Amino acid sequence: MSDHRGIIHVAPTDLPDESRMTVERAWFDSHGHENQHHLEEIKVLRVYHDKRMTAEETAYAITRPLTQGTALGDGTVLAKDECFVLMSLLASALAEWPLTRTKDLIALLQAFRSLEDGPNNSLIFSDHPLEWKHLPYFSSIWCNDYCQERPGYIAERYHQFPTRRSYEMAIYLKRQNVWAQLTAAGFTPIKDAYFIVIWALEQKAELNDSLDPSEKIIPELHIPAAARSIHALGKRFYQDAVEEKLQDGYRVSRFPNMVLNYDHMCKDRWAFWEKRFTEFANGAGGEDELTKKEAKAAVEHMQAMVKAWEMENESIAG
Repeated sequence: MSDHRGIIHVAPTDLPDESRMTVERAWFDSHGHENQHHLEEIKVLRVYHDKRMTAEETAYAITRPLTQGTALGDGTVLAKDECFVLMSLLASALAEWPLTRTKDLIALLQAFRSLEDGPNNSLIFSDHPLEWKHLPYFSSIWCNDYCQERPGYIAERYHQFPTRRSYEMAIYLKRQNVWAQLTAAGFTPIKDAYFIVIWALEQKAELNDSLDPSEKIIPELHIPAAARSIHALGKRFYQDAVEEKLQDGYRVSRFPNMVLNYDHMCKDRWAFWEKRFTEFANGAGGEDELTKKEAKAAVEHMQAMVKAWEMENESIAG
């Protein structure tokens, strides 16, 4: 589901308030109107939102209609994969509920892992049975529906309509924040997180102006997004660096517009990332305050990760 509104001017009141703890009833009503066959699941999700059910209770209850239900036996053709609809609802909640509730939604996804059944075969399009514990379709829905648009195109939009800048940036960076948390929890591939950081930090700056918008680095978008990946996955990144681990996401390093030519994670790459974040934190390229703040926080987090790893391994060795 796209969040791009058919408007040009965005008032400050349209900016999402990520500090609030509640979701307006209109959100549930809207999704109920769009998904008339999933009113029970939406009701369960609202009860969970109100903290009247645990994540485990909610995961079980929200999947019962599709686990125990069947398609109509009157010859009606199934219009859509109902499991896909449910996973789309959960992805929408992650994108549209405030960031204060992201941990609750991730806890709900984690609770799916304890389920031992799956949707009724008559309600899905798959040619083989699906299991709830694998969250079928979820990863692809999240990545395709909420994370595909390149920063260069977003920047083109708010450069054309400056009043949209704050809104477009807020939506993009929120989704990057959620994406990093989903990856840390194991719901989306870590190779994508590597791609985000490598693309933001390892491109040759002198080539940026000649690149297509889909490839161009937009510091106010790319750097905070990379910083969010560092915050959520820094420990994993550094462990991979110590082990010099190979990773599919490194394939981007071999593009001609990239500074490094590594095919693995290593301490040299980690050090290069820290150096680049430091440059952005110092405003070497005239970066805005948000970019500098996010870059500085990323450097501090990277340094803390190294110290924590060294202390942990010294205690093990001792």
